[in-house]
Amino acid sequence: MSVPGILAAVVGDPAVAGLPRDTPLLSGGLGLDSVTVVRLLAEIRTATGVDVADLDLDLDALATIGTLTDFVAAHREQRGGGKPGDGGEQGDGGEPGDGGGGEQRGGGEQAADAQG
Repeated sequence: MSVPGILAAVVGDPAVAGLPRDTPLLSGGLGLDSVTVVRLLAEIRTATGVDVADLDLDLDALATIGTLTDFVAAHREQRGGGKPGDGGEQGDGGEPGDGGGGEQRGGGEQAADAQG
């Protein structure tokens, strides 16, 4: 599913999938609230394996529909899942719903090495 399609499903309005790429996601545009943003990012992680919140700490990717779509596409390509701009199905980050490849987030081995 594409990022605009995921967004439309999360907000419950199919018309959102057809909005221009430069439509702001937050103020001055769709006006998504924090709960909706969390739901959106969770659905993107489930569908694509890309954890936007983990990879983009400033959340600059949430500026517009286009910036979010491009961010997800770029990180899917880095993970080996999909072509740029396709926002397609699950890449190689694990099964849907498993957090999209926890091995990238972990760092437990590094922490253990630092302590020992």
